[in-house]
Amino acid sequence: MDTFNSDLHIHSPHSIAVSQKLNLDSIVETSKKKGLHILGTGDVLQPDWLNYLEMNLKKDRDGAFCYKDVYFILQTEIEDQESVHEVVFFPDFSTVKEVQKKIKPYSKNMLDEWGGRPRVNLSPAELVDVITDYGAIIGPAHAFTPFKAIFRHNKYETLEDCYQDAVKKVKFLELGLSANTDLADRLDCLKEITFLSNSDAHSENPRSLGREFNKLQIDSPSFEELVLAIERKNQRRVELNVGLHPKLGKYFNMFCHKCRRRIMFKKTQKQGISLFNQYTITEDFIIVLTDNPNMARKEYIDNVAKEKVTCPACKQKFNKNIKIKLGVSERIEVISTSSEPIHPDHRPLYINAVPLIDIIRSVKNIKSTSSTTVLNTYNKIIKELGTEFDIIIEVPIEEIKKFDEKIAKVIEAIRGNKIEYTPGGGGTYGQIQLSV
Repeated sequence: MDTFNSDLHIHSPHSIAVSQKLNLDSIVETSKKKGLHILGTGDVLQPDWLNYLEMNLKKDRDGAFCYKDVYFILQTEIEDQESVHEVVFFPDFSTVKEVQKKIKPYSKNMLDEWGGRPRVNLSPAELVDVITDYGAIIGPAHAFTPFKAIFRHNKYETLEDCYQDAVKKVKFLELGLSANTDLADRLDCLKEITFLSNSDAHSENPRSLGREFNKLQIDSPSFEELVLAIERKNQRRVELNVGLHPKLGKYFNMFCHKCRRRIMFKKTQKQGISLFNQYTITEDFIIVLTDNPNMARKEYIDNVAKEKVTCPACKQKFNKNIKIKLGVSERIEVISTSSEPIHPDHRPLYINAVPLIDIIRSVKNIKSTSSTTVLNTYNKIIKELGTEFDIIIEVPIEEIKKFDEKIAKVIEAIRGNKIEYTPGGGGTYGQIQLSV
């Protein structure tokens, strides 16, 4: 048995808003810096990308697809009739083509140039039946995000609500960037399912690719072994989930659907003020003023869930009543079956992490994600200390201090869960707050 770091959900240049530099060579280069061993291919149903993959991926003796010493699982993301996004893994190219042929009548865009993440007009249950009948596996993508997700605001509250009689065929769920195990394990319906933490990368950049990954304990990097790990059979399993701290995700906090301002709560000394007319508006936030933030937040969430709260900023600027939308954290509060996480025995540890690129940017006080200074520092620390995953999780702090004391202090604080965060929301990533 061996362990493999695996990011099992990415995209290709044939999905909208994806880097055109993303290809096998560029993602393999980044994977080696990160410490990734297995990648999803992304968008394998799109004909051009399918042909490209089929020409370049070679099978090893264990039946695993390989390119330049990095392994690949044939993978795509599909949007079903209910606008729920699903991650799909395929055993081989012949299965991909069979599924492609089967669902072609239900999709207008799958064979288009930008059909990387196709819309398929089948219900979630029907899509699960089709996929699993061909020997592939399927599960919900970024399950809690406010858009195109199974548990989004005003959508499903349990797996069975969504998949009905097909629910037993769904073996995994992808947490998404704004959720972790502690949040997801507040839902009783998820206690038997395996969690995956994947990047959903739209770029080959190390800030995107591998920002979330799974450590798999399997015998070889093949589809068959992945299935055994997901089903937790024959000692195969997901040994570790690593991902962004949920507050760093783009949809952790509730927000206005139009102006994308996040909702925050601030204590004031005034007594008994109304939630709906005492606030401060900034460029990024609507700050609700209250003498009891915890109680006010709960009441506010209840009213947002019932679609009773509109954005005061949009009312002022556009004279429109735009609804406030629940973020991941608030949606989980609404549909959770317990106030605290209840982890089943099979659930692995989840490590809340911060991409090394973002740590370097914060330490050097540089906003640009493509800064030459940041990238040069990133490449230098990788060269001196090892892969990004080793640096974030395993390299002794004293060794990192020899390279840069400030970077070492931030990583030490992250490992000890002592970092403060400005939560993300409305499509804006959260930020770490430095005291070093």
